[in-house]
Amino acid sequence: MSRDTKKKMSFVGRMSLVSVLLVGLIQPVWLGGCGLGDNLVDPINNIANQIDAAIAAIDINSDQWQQIVEDLRDDIPEIENDLKADLQEVIDRGVGTIGVTIFATNDFVARRIQEALDRVKAKFTGDPVPVYPPAFLSFSPDFVDVARVRDGEQLTIAAFGYDFDRLDPSGRGMELWLLRGGVYVDCSYAMTATTHYEATINLAANGVPMSLDCAALELRWGTEIISTLPILQPSPPQPDEETINFQNITFRPEKTRGDADFKGHGPFVFVESEIRMSDFDAKGAKKIQARVYMLAEETKSDWTTAEGWSSWKTVYNCPPGYRLVDVLTPMSCEESYVDTDHSEDQYCPGLGNLVECFRCIGDTDGDDAGRTTRVTVDFAPARVLMIEDDPYFD
Repeated sequence: MSRDTKKKMSFVGRMSLVSVLLVGLIQPVWLGGCGLGDNLVDPINNIANQIDAAIAAIDINSDQWQQIVEDLRDDIPEIENDLKADLQEVIDRGVGTIGVTIFATNDFVARRIQEALDRVKAKFTGDPVPVYPPAFLSFSPDFVDVARVRDGEQLTIAAFGYDFDRLDPSGRGMELWLLRGGVYVDCSYAMTATTHYEATINLAANGVPMSLDCAALELRWGTEIISTLPILQPSPPQPDEETINFQNITFRPEKTRGDADFKGHGPFVFVESEIRMSDFDAKGAKKIQARVYMLAEETKSDWTTAEGWSSWKTVYNCPPGYRLVDVLTPMSCEESYVDTDHSEDQYCPGLGNLVECFRCIGDTDGDDAGRTTRVTVDFAPARVLMIEDDPYFD
């Protein structure tokens, strides 16, 4: 007697009552009106029918899938060790999903078990094995928040489902693709399937390369898109209003006319100061510069005069990592008066101006123009709009 014949006879002799009851439960499904004895003639068909019966039973009682598959496994003859092992794997993989069933319904889990049984049956009968894609349940969290990624608060995304280790018809596993700038980039290297029902997506520096033009992540299996994970980009940094202080400036204008001595004839004094932003790049200005003008003119005689603009001087440097966007304080300020003594004169324009005080020396006891005549500008605190550098938005 051949080994196959013994195998078939052994199966017939060992058909348990549980199997008979299970077959009888769904007889209309697979017997098609034939007698039970006719089906027992072919052990392979009978085992296939048992699997079909289990699949149908799970349809009726999805929350009892584990007991149904265990009964099926126990009902299979001992000589079918490979088949028993396959059924045990179905149970193990199903039981292993307990960690993720919080995201799934019983019906979803049961469907995955039915697909697994369908593959086991095809493998046993020699029929083409059905190809099912991995089943996706959810992401946790369900979007990528780039702001949190950059702050180090979200460095991974967990993907939950079943059969993440299954290969597509071309022999490739589940893949991760990034939509960046309208083009898809393969980032499968950043995804690790820790179990067949859980995968981890790495968002750290050595993981998915985040940039401003990233829009979504896709889980793919062959040509099929399993799921899409949106990427939420942070809002660009906004400028903040700050109050800053400038260095003061002292300027001595050159003599342009006369004998240099005002001789108590005034002089008439006009002073002006102005500022500008400088050292620009694409993000804004790095510095503020200032200059001052002074005119001191004798009111009669030979009209001794000192006059001119100072050169531009840097009076403020942005702290590292910041740029100036705008200056809210007035950008210039001026004053005029007639000097009547040899002491320093102070003229303070008042609140809200660029200059807090002009401190001027016009006439002195001796030669003045180009020597002692001068102005010192004390700047008022200035209001500016400043923005923090953020290379992510370059």
